[in-house]
Amino acid sequence: MSEQISSVSLEQNEQFLKKAYGKALIPCMLSILSGNINILADGILVGQRLGPDALAAINFSLPVYLVLCIVGSFLVSGTAICAAEAIGNNQSDKAQELYKMSVFWCVFISAVVTAAGLLCIKPLIGLLCFEEAVSPLVMEYVGVTLAGTLPKVLIYIPFWYLRLDGRNSQVTWMMLVMGAGNIILDVLFLYVFDMGVFGAALASVVATALSCLLGFLWLCDKKSSFSLGMSVICKDISFLHIAKAGSPSALNNLFQTLRVMVVNTLLLQHGGSGLVAAFTAVNCISAFEESVTSGVPQAASAMLGVYSGEHDNKSACLLLARQVKSGIPYCLLFSAVILVGADFIRDAYGLTDSLRFAFLCMSLGMIPALCNCILSGYYNVSGYVMWANAIIFLRTFVMPCASLFVLCRQSFSPWWFLFTGEILTLLVWFVATGVYQHFHKHCSRFLLMDQTLEETGRVINFSVQGKEEAICDASSKITVFCEENGMLPKQVMRVSLAMEEMMTLILSVNQEKNVEFDLRVYSLQGVIGIRIRYSGREFNPLCRTEGNGQMCDDAPGKEAGDYDIYMGIRMIEDMVEEAMYQRTFGMNTIQIYI
Repeated sequence: MSEQISSVSLEQNEQFLKKAYGKALIPCMLSILSGNINILADGILVGQRLGPDALAAINFSLPVYLVLCIVGSFLVSGTAICAAEAIGNNQSDKAQELYKMSVFWCVFISAVVTAAGLLCIKPLIGLLCFEEAVSPLVMEYVGVTLAGTLPKVLIYIPFWYLRLDGRNSQVTWMMLVMGAGNIILDVLFLYVFDMGVFGAALASVVATALSCLLGFLWLCDKKSSFSLGMSVICKDISFLHIAKAGSPSALNNLFQTLRVMVVNTLLLQHGGSGLVAAFTAVNCISAFEESVTSGVPQAASAMLGVYSGEHDNKSACLLLARQVKSGIPYCLLFSAVILVGADFIRDAYGLTDSLRFAFLCMSLGMIPALCNCILSGYYNVSGYVMWANAIIFLRTFVMPCASLFVLCRQSFSPWWFLFTGEILTLLVWFVATGVYQHFHKHCSRFLLMDQTLEETGRVINFSVQGKEEAICDASSKITVFCEENGMLPKQVMRVSLAMEEMMTLILSVNQEKNVEFDLRVYSLQGVIGIRIRYSGREFNPLCRTEGNGQMCDDAPGKEAGDYDIYMGIRMIEDMVEEAMYQRTFGMNTIQIYI
């Protein structure tokens, strides 16, 4: 048999993965970009209308907003990542319970945060701001923000779960509504009703609430895989597991909060409130930088979560490489735009000092920032949560704050910290992974993937075009793999026939589309696992009959009464320990365990 297929060379390509990832990339970047328009709009409109003191007040208030982000991201991202793992393990019921639990706890915690924040608002303002002239403005902004905690926390649920449901375009529209609504309301409240800083904060809260409502309306429609409920806890998963999964996202916001407070203090000592106002503008533009550095890994996070659940190292590596390839051009484009428009941005914020060098430092650090975000996102969904948290801790807080402290003491430009924080984090990661791999030989360098299956030849990954000759070659390759891993000749024949049948059936219902297959076959603890992932319309070749024994309405061969096309599938039913079909992220997946 090996001689018969010696000419067959099937490797996994990026075509299927590229299509699936490409559908999520632009919507995810746009959604983050649109969401950050809230910060940009407040900054520009407040700076133009109310002056530098009001602009500085918004920056002093930023830690409160980031704390709300911590709450939302911790509660929601943890459950969403666990839900993605559950989907990868064909546990859709668990994913549903996790969704319900996230809704309940977001509502409950939001009520607690609002009450506690408003009761302790005076000491909170004293902690945030040391300038008496700005403190009243900070209190106005913070008070409204705390009152609007619920929508600012709940917004994370449709943001994560609509993506998990493969509805990326709706996430984009939801965030566009929030961004556009904030701009319109800012103009209305600041210029028409002259509501000052209070109006700017109110515009942000109302726009977020409208976007949140729209997102939940989509989650409640007939197309949604999720439904609302009052589940407090998911029985099959611990809070510790959720906390671990959600900790990187939450810690990212926490360390950003701490960084803003430390940077504000150091800049205030170094150059006064004018430098803090300049940092506000830089911070707002860096929020747009995040549409690339955070948008690229977030577009892949759900898919990486599924690959992690499947222990599919090859697909994970291809997806990581795809993130870098797709992210670098956007980094270069963004850098060019902000450098060309540096003077325009300065004038828009009502500032006098040039921001060009600050934007140059930001541009230099953008590609290292992209790599750091990709790495932390990968480690998080792959179970290396401590590594993800370490990268976030270093790049978000330790390295930039330490760099700024040294730069201010040595009379260098403080803006260098925008670059040094990212590049120093990469250097630490490079050394640390080398040390770890030295003591864990089964792991790969840098990504720390368990290579046991690959090193022992007990796994194959390859791609197949939707053509009959390619399907025959794929069946032959699976046949050889099963023979080499101890299956009996009769069993091998049945598996080979069933694989051909399933892929042929999939082609028959997708005649108008160019179907691409990604296949993975592995041998682990006496079990042969086969995964077939394919594009095209929703179709389950494993389901040929209804409960009454009649052919399914969409089953090929129903009209002609042709049951023979399912012969191979019927033959392996007594061999199969488990066979499952699901559709997620616009992809069809069949898992078979023999």
